[in-house]
Amino acid sequence: MKKREIVLVSIMGILTIAIVLFGYKYAAAKKEALLNEGEKQTETVAETASSQESIVAESDTSEAYAQFLAAFAENRNSAPVIDYLQYVHHHTKEVNVVFFGDVAADAAWAKSAIAGIQTDFPLENLSTSFFSYPSDSSSVYLSSQYVQEMVASNPDVIFYTIPTKTDQVVDISLVDSTQNIYKIYDEIRAALPNTLIVLVTPPPAESKMADWNSRSLDYRNYTNNLVEENAAFTVPLYDLHADFLAELTNRSETLANYMDAAGLELNEAGQQLYGELFANSLRTKIVDTTAGLYVEGEKPAYTPIAPSLVVPVAPVTVIEEPVIEEEVYEAPVYQVPTYVAPTYDYVEPNPTTPLPSAPDNSISSENINGTGGNADQEIDGGLSE
Repeated sequence: MKKREIVLVSIMGILTIAIVLFGYKYAAAKKEALLNEGEKQTETVAETASSQESIVAESDTSEAYAQFLAAFAENRNSAPVIDYLQYVHHHTKEVNVVFFGDVAADAAWAKSAIAGIQTDFPLENLSTSFFSYPSDSSSVYLSSQYVQEMVASNPDVIFYTIPTKTDQVVDISLVDSTQNIYKIYDEIRAALPNTLIVLVTPPPAESKMADWNSRSLDYRNYTNNLVEENAAFTVPLYDLHADFLAELTNRSETLANYMDAAGLELNEAGQQLYGELFANSLRTKIVDTTAGLYVEGEKPAYTPIAPSLVVPVAPVTVIEEPVIEEEVYEAPVYQVPTYVAPTYDYVEPNPTTPLPSAPDNSISSENINGTGGNADQEIDGGLSE
C-alpha cells in the first residue's frame, strides 16, 4: 500500500472515531437533558400535588376551627378559659393577659404556664404583664389607683389573685374582706366590660397557717369564706390553694418540701407544681366566660356582686326583765255559821244504884274538947306558922 493511501486510511479512521465519540456524547447529553426534564416535571407534579394536599388540609383545619368557634359561642357559659383565649385571638389577632393582685412580678409559675399553652394552641400573638401588689390588703386596693393603672393596659383576660393573706395581717373581718374583693371585681368590670376576670386563690403559706389574728382567723378562713360565697355567683374562680394541698395529699408529700426556709413563699418545686395546676385549670376547668368579649349574639347584662352579698347581722341579745304581776286583792268571803241545836239523850235513873256519899267534914268532939289543949296548940301553932 502506498504511503498516501495509508495516510488517508488513518485520517478516515480518526474521523470515524471522532464521529462515533461525538455521537455518543450527544446521545448522553440528550439523555441527561431528557432525564432532567423528566425530573423537573415530576417535581412540578409533586409540588402541585403537595400544594393541593396543603390546600385541602388547610381547608379541613379551617372548617374544623370554625366548628370549634361556633360550638364555643353556643356554650360559652360552660367552657374552659383556653377556648375563650382562642376565641379572642381568632377575632382580634392577639390576646393580652394580665396577672393582678397578690402575685409576684414575673411569677415563674405564670410564665411557664403561658409558654406551655402557646406551644399547644394557636396563640402566637399572646402577651403577658404583671400588676403585683403582694403586701397590700383589699382595703388598700380600694383606696388606691391599682385598678386604674391596670385598666390602662387594656387586657383581654385578668387573673386576679385575691389578697386574703394580707387581710389576715391587717385583721379585718371576714365580711369586709369578701366584700372588698368583690368591690374590686365590680370596679374592674365597670371599667373593662369586655374583659374576662378570673379569681385565683393564693398559693399556700405554711408559716401563716394557724398564725391567728385577734379574730382567731388565718388567711385560709378568709380564702374559704370567699370561695363559699362565690358558689352563689357565676364569677370564674380557680381555687389553686385547695388544688395544691389536695395534690400534696395524693403524692403523700408535706408542704414544707415545697416552701422556702421561712415558709412564706413557694420554692422552685412549689412554683412548678402551682404552674402545672394553673395550666391544667386553663385547659380543663369549666367556667362561665359570658363576662368577656362578644363578637356575635347579645351579651348578658351585668349586676354588681358586692351590693348583693348577704351580710350576716350580729344577733341582738334581748334581756327580758322579770314581769312582776300585781296581786289582786280579793275580799274574804264570810259564811254565816249555821246553828245546830245540841241533842241530849235522857237517861232514866236506876233506883238500885246507890247514890254517892257526901264527904265527912265534921270534927269530933274529942278533938275539940279534948284534954291537954292539943287543939289549942295545933291552932296556935297553925297561926304562928
